[in-house]
Amino acid sequence: MTDLKSQHPTFPALRRNVTAEVPLSCEADDGSISVIESAEALEPHIAEMEALATASSDSNPLFEARALQAAMAHLRSGGAVRVALVRGAPLAGGERLLIGVFPYQARRFYLGLPLAIWSIWTHVHGFLATPIVRAGYERQALRRFLAHADRAGAPLLRFPMFEVGGAFDAALNDVLAERGLAHVETGRHERAFLKSDLDGEAYLAATMRKKKRKEYNRLWNRLAETGELQFVTHDGGAELSSWVDRFLALERSGWKGKRGTALAERANERAFFERLCSDAREGGKLHCAEILFDGKPIAMLASFLSGGGAYSFKIAYDEDYARYSPGALLMMKAVGAFLGDPRIAWVDSCAVPNHPMIDHIWAERRAIREVNAATAHLLSPLLIFYSAHMTHIAEWAWGYMRTLYHRLRKEVEHG
Repeated sequence: MTDLKSQHPTFPALRRNVTAEVPLSCEADDGSISVIESAEALEPHIAEMEALATASSDSNPLFEARALQAAMAHLRSGGAVRVALVRGAPLAGGERLLIGVFPYQARRFYLGLPLAIWSIWTHVHGFLATPIVRAGYERQALRRFLAHADRAGAPLLRFPMFEVGGAFDAALNDVLAERGLAHVETGRHERAFLKSDLDGEAYLAATMRKKKRKEYNRLWNRLAETGELQFVTHDGGAELSSWVDRFLALERSGWKGKRGTALAERANERAFFERLCSDAREGGKLHCAEILFDGKPIAMLASFLSGGGAYSFKIAYDEDYARYSPGALLMMKAVGAFLGDPRIAWVDSCAVPNHPMIDHIWAERRAIREVNAATAHLLSPLLIFYSAHMTHIAEWAWGYMRTLYHRLRKEVEHG
């Protein structure tokens, strides 16, 4: 675990399972920051965090109160995870309005350097890292968080995986510009996104090649000729734990299980998913879709509602039916379900860029970027320059290693 206090003497004295109130020295009359160090210590703040999520400008289901608490309890790695709860000026009654939630982590090394740079937290199942900020208070919340990082001696701030063109993106650009802070975009990609006023059939007709649609319809009809085939959506039902168990078993039965990346392969990741689904079901934010063949699920999708949209978190399918492309069939059927749901205005696929399946079904794209920003630390401008160059080298190296890894895995799996 990274010992931040020993590396940065100005870092606030923090202890496990406590909340440290950190007054902003440069804006002492305007707000304060509470630094939370554990999942348990988040509990007294759950209600105000949930209220903030409903009033936020950008959505991020992973940083909403219960999901963040579940991640901190089960997915912490690479050093301590802290959550900065940013509050505004005292109201008439003296209380301070929560205006931002910034989960962050200081890792001991960054791009080969022994410096504990600060980064908005991402974990193994993270698909978004946009902080939760109250609409209309985005710049104010960012200024306070930047001041907190300056006082703590953070040499660099990383803001990974947030939406291009969103409210947080605009606020970050403005605050960095007004303070004259050096910054660099270290990554940008696009992923499949669904947003349309059409119904499911009309959408697919407008966005997919006719030949491809006919092929998938043929596969559906061929499979339906051999048994009872159904597409269903629900919120997990009364027996949610049974649905989760079936999903985990289905995911583990395929290539993810063979490669050891299925959720059920690790107890902590399984516990995280179970709690995520349970909390979402309780809050009316779980969306389940599946294809049943003779009552047995052969393709399943777990999505979470947030901010007027939905995030497709995990998909699993039975590889015994691979010749029928059950995963693609499920995503095609889900188009109609999502577009017909009055709670859902858009859907983020949360998929990797250039996904071979979903990119050919969902036509819209959501752009995601990451930015490194300088702080008041003396080394910060040099780190911006260094990270701008080393990030590209590291991406090339990781890309090469991933290609080599998957090539070797395929050779092993095929004997």
